[in-house]
Formats: sequence, structure tokens, C-alpha cells
Amino acid sequence: MIELTIDGKRVKGHEGSTILQVAKESGIEIPTLCFHEALEPWGGCRLCTVEIMDRNKRKRLVTSCNYQIEEGLSVDTRSDSALTIRKMVINLLLARSPHVKIVKELASQLGIEDTPFKKIENEFCILCGLCVRVCHEIVGASAITFVAKGTDRKVSSPYFKPSKDCIGCGACVYICPAQCISMKDVEGASDFYADEKEKIGYARLVQNWKARLKFRECKVCGNPFAPEVQLQVLAKRVNLSPDSFDTCPVCKE
Repeated sequence: MIELTIDGKRVKGHEGSTILQVAKESGIEIPTLCFHEALEPWGGCRLCTVEIMDRNKRKRLVTSCNYQIEEGLSVDTRSDSALTIRKMVINLLLARSPHVKIVKELASQLGIEDTPFKKIENEFCILCGLCVRVCHEIVGASAITFVAKGTDRKVSSPYFKPSKDCIGCGACVYICPAQCISMKDVEGASDFYADEKEKIGYARLVQNWKARLKFRECKVCGNPFAPEVQLQVLAKRVNLSPDSFDTCPVCKE
């Protein structure tokens, strides 16, 4: 076990653990936006910034989600320098996404009532990257990515076109802290081509990525039960035959 100090409290952590992990285990709260236990640490939002002092008495600012603990390390989670960075991050997020609940909650915790920067009224994506990373690291679809730079930066399917790689699993919807990704199942969904309309029946729509996923119908009861492409991907990953998911869970019982 490695011994270190966090906010004046002597704590211990396993080798390879990060400051954020040890702080959470010790009941010390450090705010985060782009961190999730199921994903590799990224350090993109900078909200978890803390000030450290090593055994050589050198101070510096680091992101606690991806900085591994060291013997004798001293961590200050609420130093003036660390709080200055957090407040700047939140002020920028309040300007970008002023109506997002989690941003307003974090602003309140830091004593910020309003941002000095010009606001964008209808933007709800906070660019935390969780949806992009869960799609790549966990789902393995890599259906979405960051596009553009600076104030034009967004999360989108490649070239802003309807995603052909989305499998409609909903992982991005679940993990999004801003709750700005829309997914719904609709009956009688249609694709439009010129003046004609092609009905495709029951489908799942992931509107942010312009994905429209046709459902498979159970060969026993005829009811739609899951997106076709999702079942195809699952069968391939676990090396099952294509017809392994032709029956819905209810009829399999």
C-alpha cells in the first residue's frame, strides 16, 4: 500500500491507483464531468484538477482522474489554484450550455451565480466526450466522434451524415451527464426517398446521430423486440449463428 496525504488526511491506496480513486475511497469529494469508472481516464474536462506537492517539495497542478499516487505525495483538492481552474471551466460551460442541470449544480457548489462570458442559449452538449468513448471503448462501434475545433467543436457521426455504425444500444444515452442524447422506439417509422415513402415498421431512432434502426420481429409471436443490426453484431461477437436471436425473450421462456 502507498501512503499519501489528501487535504491533510493521511490515506492509503493500492499501487496504480489514481488520486481520484483514493480520494473517493477516503470520502473526499472531487468534482468530475468526463470521468466514468467503466472508461479509461481522459482528463479532458479539467474539473478534477488538484494541486500536488511531491517529496521534493515541488508544487504543480494535475488532473486527479489520471494521475497515479506516489509515496509521500501531498494533495490539496481545494487550493486557490485548483479552484481557480475549476471556476474557469464552469464559467466556460455556463456560457456554452447555460441550461444544463449538472453544470448549474456544479456552478452553485463553487459559488458561481452567472458567467461573464457570452452565452449560447440552445446548446446542451458539454463536450465531456463520454458518449464518444463509451461507443469506442465498450460498445466497439465507434459510430460517433468529435468534429471541428474551438467554439465549433461538436460530437457527431462522421461528416454529419446518418450513422451507419450505430447499433442503437443506448450506451451513449445512458452515460451522457447532460441528458442531451435522444433515443426512442417508434411504430410505423418511414424512410423518405424523393416523392415516395418506404415504410419500415418498428424502428429505433437515435436522433443525435440520425440513426434509424429497423427492429427484428420474433419468428414465433411476430412482435418486434430489438434492432436488427444490434442482434447481428452480438451474434458475430459471441460466435453464434445469424438465426440465434430470431425469437424474442418472452417466447424463449
